[in-house]
Amino acid sequence: MLEKKVFTLSSLTRSIQNVIDSHCNKVVWIKAEIVRLNYYPKSGHCYPALVEKKDGKVIAELRGNIWAGNFELINKKFKSILKEELKDNITVVVKGSVTYNPVHGLALNITDIDPEFTLGELAREKAETISRLKEQNIYGLNRQKTLPMLPKTIAVISVETSKGYGDFMDVITNNPYHYKYHFLLFPAILQGERAISTIKAQLENIRKHSNDFDAVAIIRGGGGEIGLSCFDSYVLAEKIATFPIPVLTGIGHSSNETVCDMVSFQSFITPTKIAEFLLQKFHDFAAPLKENEQKLNNGVNTMFRERKTGLVETSRLFSSLSITALSNARANLQNHIFNLEKQGEVLIARENNILEQAGRTLVNRATNPLDDARTQLTFTEEKVRMLSPKNILKRGYSITRQDGKIIKSTQEVKTSGILETRLYEGTVISRIEKTINTTTNE
Repeated sequence: MLEKKVFTLSSLTRSIQNVIDSHCNKVVWIKAEIVRLNYYPKSGHCYPALVEKKDGKVIAELRGNIWAGNFELINKKFKSILKEELKDNITVVVKGSVTYNPVHGLALNITDIDPEFTLGELAREKAETISRLKEQNIYGLNRQKTLPMLPKTIAVISVETSKGYGDFMDVITNNPYHYKYHFLLFPAILQGERAISTIKAQLENIRKHSNDFDAVAIIRGGGGEIGLSCFDSYVLAEKIATFPIPVLTGIGHSSNETVCDMVSFQSFITPTKIAEFLLQKFHDFAAPLKENEQKLNNGVNTMFRERKTGLVETSRLFSSLSITALSNARANLQNHIFNLEKQGEVLIARENNILEQAGRTLVNRATNPLDDARTQLTFTEEKVRMLSPKNILKRGYSITRQDGKIIKSTQEVKTSGILETRLYEGTVISRIEKTINTTTNE
């Protein structure tokens, strides 16, 4: 019976190491997916977990090593070309050689990564996302939403301490028109792989209260163009495209439009541009109101000035006409008094003549008849005296005229005119309120 030959573990691993070093030390380019970057900031080294998948299943797996010096150069190249840092869940083409360490095992020692390949992969994934959204007829849904004429209540997805959010709030708060808005911040990570899950979660929170908001603003700033690939994600783009209210994106880039920008209601290159857009919407609403208010005030003031001027002119005209009418009425009254006095004098003279004739006749006829005549004369004189206009007026009677004509009946009165009433002492000018027609039978 042959004796068993037993090897130590270290001798076995050294043998494996010798084989690897002798036959697998060639530098090659390998396509793989980094599922976990495993970067250690303290040492600067990186130990990415590399896999190859087929139909969603892992068919190969290998640990990689990227030493600090190489990692710094590779990451710098990635940020320059892709505007992205090396991260989890990214497909790459790496340059390296297989190494084996008795303690740490098999690994791929990576010395370089081609960012151009990854750039192509990201472009392909972006194109696939766009195609998928269009196939499902949801690509332009959010752009079909209606933004209120005056959007004042905005849900903001951002980082409270970010420069972009600070710039946005500074422009809104310190606007020269003093317009007031209502904002509610929904904090989220806006860069890297975690951005997708946190933004998605906050969109779901806002959706539950979408009736309370006019729009959603996704504000990112302070990070340049690094970490934008998350905004090409189908998961995030689909949430924005199908959101029930308008979504405004201010992701903060100018050269590369993300899919989220494409499907949002409206995209802006910076957060401050969103703020300026909202202020302009408010101004477009408020300016015409302010202008119309000024026009209304000016019109009312002009109308009051014109009415006041017209009233003053009317008052002056009325005063002038009143003075003229009063003067004419006074002159007419004096004329009527003069005529009345003349008529009284004529009447008295006539009666005196009659009396004188009667006296002469009585004297000639007889003494008794003369006494009778004297008595009759005295009676007649008294009657004439009583019939004098002045005595009639003195007894409480009055003479009323309208337009110079003596009024004897209410039917002769013009209700729109002015009455002049001559009293024993003075004249009364009056307006007619009402006439009462009465008939007196004597």
